[in-house]
Amino acid sequence: MITLLDIEPGVNDQATRKFRAAVALYPNCSGSGIVTVPTLILNGELDDWSSADACRKMVARESDIGITRHKGASAPMRLVILPGAWHKFDDPKFQPGRRYMGHWLEFNAGALARATEEVRGFLRDRMGGQAQIVSGRPG
Repeated sequence: MITLLDIEPGVNDQATRKFRAAVALYPNCSGSGIVTVPTLILNGELDDWSSADACRKMVARESDIGITRHKGASAPMRLVILPGAWHKFDDPKFQPGRRYMGHWLEFNAGALARATEEVRGFLRDRMGGQAQIVSGRPG
């Protein structure tokens, strides 16, 4: 959620000077759906903590329960839903998967590989070849 919050207009007016692009892994998609920089959102299809449906609605700027979204100027957003993936799909500590605070968390090597390729392509496109990922998994 912090990534998406930092790039919403009016929340962090310095964001366009700080960031050229943003990547959010399984975020809380309760924001406005308007961002100040190009944004890639990666979420697991089965994630019961960060709902893929909530992210779909946010990217489409559709109102949701308790959230009224308005159409307006926004930098592009791309949502990638990773089939068969749960929350923490990128964290090998969650192999085997387990329940935590009522939610299922599970590592998924295939989802991590796809997410890594999506992030690489997104940053390459947005940063003009200047970006370098030194690890397939965020540190």
